[in-house]
Amino acid sequence: MPTAQSVMLAIHCKKTETVDIKTPLLTYIRATYSDREADDAADDLEKVQTLRAEVAQGQSGAQPGVRDTLSKYYRYLNAIETRFPIGKEKSQAQVSFAWFDAFRPSRRVAQNNIHYEKAALLFNLGALASQQGLQSDRTSGDGLTAACKLFQEACGTFQLMREVESAKTESPRPLDISLECGTLLEKLMLTQAQECVYHKAVIDKKSPNVLARLAKQAGTMYEEVERLFNGAALANYFDKSWGQHVSLKASIYQVEELIQASRQHRLDDKVNNEIAVLKEAFARLQNTRRIAKAIGQEMLDSVNKTQELVQALLAKAEKDNNSIYLMKVPAFADLPLTTGALLVKPVAPTNLEGTPEHLFSGLVPDNSARALSKYTDMVDDLIRRQLDRLAGATDTARIKLREWELPDTLQALETRTSAALPDALSRELQEIEGIGGVNHLKGILAEIGELRREVDDDLIAAQNSLDSDARADAEARAKHGDKWRAQPAATAAKPYWDRIQQYRTAMQKAGDSDQGVLKRLADNEAAFAALGVEAAAAQMPRLQAPMVSTGPEDPVAVVAGLRRNLDALQSLANERGGMEEALKELKNRDNILQKVMATNPTNHDALFREEIKKYDSLVADVDKNLAAQDALLAATGGANASFRTLFDVTGWRSACEAAAAGVRETVRQYRELLDHCSEGLRFYLGMSEVVRKAKQEAADFAFTRQVQRDELNQEVDRRAAQEDADKLAARMAAAGLRSGAAPPPPPAAYPAAPPPPAHAQHPQQHMQQHPGSYSQPAPPPPGHHGAPPPPVYAPPPAPAAPPPPPHGHYNYAAPPPPQHGYAAPPPQPPSGGYGQAPPPPPSGYGQAPYGYPGYGQQAPPPPPPPQYGAPYGAPPPQQPYPYGAPQQPYYQQ
Repeated sequence: MPTAQSVMLAIHCKKTETVDIKTPLLTYIRATYSDREADDAADDLEKVQTLRAEVAQGQSGAQPGVRDTLSKYYRYLNAIETRFPIGKEKSQAQVSFAWFDAFRPSRRVAQNNIHYEKAALLFNLGALASQQGLQSDRTSGDGLTAACKLFQEACGTFQLMREVESAKTESPRPLDISLECGTLLEKLMLTQAQECVYHKAVIDKKSPNVLARLAKQAGTMYEEVERLFNGAALANYFDKSWGQHVSLKASIYQVEELIQASRQHRLDDKVNNEIAVLKEAFARLQNTRRIAKAIGQEMLDSVNKTQELVQALLAKAEKDNNSIYLMKVPAFADLPLTTGALLVKPVAPTNLEGTPEHLFSGLVPDNSARALSKYTDMVDDLIRRQLDRLAGATDTARIKLREWELPDTLQALETRTSAALPDALSRELQEIEGIGGVNHLKGILAEIGELRREVDDDLIAAQNSLDSDARADAEARAKHGDKWRAQPAATAAKPYWDRIQQYRTAMQKAGDSDQGVLKRLADNEAAFAALGVEAAAAQMPRLQAPMVSTGPEDPVAVVAGLRRNLDALQSLANERGGMEEALKELKNRDNILQKVMATNPTNHDALFREEIKKYDSLVADVDKNLAAQDALLAATGGANASFRTLFDVTGWRSACEAAAAGVRETVRQYRELLDHCSEGLRFYLGMSEVVRKAKQEAADFAFTRQVQRDELNQEVDRRAAQEDADKLAARMAAAGLRSGAAPPPPPAAYPAAPPPPAHAQHPQQHMQQHPGSYSQPAPPPPGHHGAPPPPVYAPPPAPAAPPPPPHGHYNYAAPPPPQHGYAAPPPQPPSGGYGQAPPPPPSGYGQAPYGYPGYGQQAPPPPPPPQYGAPYGAPPPQQPYPYGAPQQPYYQQ
């Protein structure tokens, strides 16, 4: 069922008659050019004639492609306009365009004017867009969006008709394409687009405050449309139902605004304001019901439902206020007014600019084209000079006011503004606000905490790999005893254990530094949070009037005069903006091609002088505006000098400088702490990379040791089997000799065991050549790019190592026990041997304040990381590191 809120209007199309365009234009071409050129243009004229017939049939928005047809014909008319002067004179092409009034279909008007044809086309384009908008599904969000776009296009089309074509038609022009009617239709379509925005916001469940502002704007726009309907030019022109519809809309949206405002008051717990607003809504509904009753029963029923809603809301609000809130209900006039929110604008129609290049391409005389180009250059030069003058005046006013510190000093009289802040400090505060202020510090610290956890995990993983190797080595020694001559795990892994211990020491010192940073951030968080332009401005002194005026000038009068001058300067600046638009608009409408083509070439200069006069009034306005600004600037300069003397602006600036010292100190502390955080982040990024590499090297070390252990196990077992076989053979040989039996058959008669590897055939020599290492050389270090070990040597999974005991404040695993042989320096293995130390870390890490030991550095211990909390004196607190602890908010994102 249609409701007062959902019903909208669409515009009827203008109807036309068949028009013979081809014959008059062919006659003109033959008379002006030649028969050959007329024959060449015959096909183009036939296209125009066919398209005109299609336009006459396109009267409904439901027809597919009808708007494209009208747009195409409009572009054809652009081509005709630039080549053929159409009018009543014998020297012109006499084409009569006949159209019927859209709102008074019995009225027929014909004109020998191409602008009349183009205005009628634009009218129908806008009408078709309004019809398609009305046909959209306005019960869904997508449908409302499409309808809003179409109504905005209809508005832009009617605007184009009014501004470009209507004024060029002959008088008396039909009312439906008049300036007054064009303005009304333009406003009506834009209002319906705003209404679609309101309904879309209701579907999207926007806040009551937003809905109230949108409804307020829709109601205000409908009131403006209602005034246009009742204007003298259009009185009694439209059917009365149009005016009634607009009046109902204006009234119902005033009520909708109040309903939404009451809901916002309910959310704000202002029940007294809610009652006042609902009472006003109920009172306004009586006028709405009167209008709806005159329209029809359906509209009245719709308004009655709205009234029932208002009554229910009002009864509930009064009950709540009487029983709970007991608040005094104010008068509605005492409540703040709702400000409308305009979210729509005219959208220019597409596909109307330009002309088809192939159409009548040979019918523009060269002399006319050259003459028109000369006039265009004259206009461009005039417009450019005037625009430069306007822009120069605006720049002059802006520079002068900035030099005089206006209007900043006047605003400082009323409230504390950012103008009180020194420029350098204001820029610093804006930069701090731009990067996020204290939240930026917390974000860096959160990233540091995550990196530290990753480093801890990697160190534990590296230690687990070394522990696994040590356990496997101990089990092999317990099993084989003296036969197990491999290098002990404690000796081989000592460089890795040393490196892990060095990293842990560096991490311990970095953690202490982190604690200092956290303490400083906690101590200064409130101060850092207030590092903003607005908060800093609130700490500045206000500019105040002198207690006693000693001079002849009244401070109040001086301030009032300055304000008047500034308002006048702003008005002049607004006028200049309008002048720029007026100059550009006049230039865009300035098309004299028809006059050029119809004028004798010897009279072109006189024509140009006459046509350029249309810009004289705008040039005079520019001169007047610039002269007024010069006088105002001179008066403002004198008034500002008196103001600065009376109010001691220089002393106030000095006081602001002194008051800004505390803010500057807080800014300095913030930047210092930011530098510390950034330094810490760089340290942990470097440490993370190096420890990740150490973890991989420890895993490779353990894997290689396991492969070599497997091979040595096989070698020891083979040797034991060989010894057993040798002993058995010896016993059998001894038993045969004692019994006198024949000697045993030669060994070749029995299956022979496979020969041992080369290194097993000469074990002593091999052990002497490779002391402290296994029978197979260790694989190349991780940086070597040789082939990886074959997959057949993949070791079985090692048993899980027990969790490392607590170490310091971090629960790190302690270094291996002393029996691993850490006290004595390990023997130096040959290049590529098992016990080789890992390669050094990337250069540059040891040079940072957060430095940690390099891989190849054995002698000096690693330098401690910088205590970046130290500049503040107190040592870091001795407490567990707070990464991941819920009571520490600084690492929580």
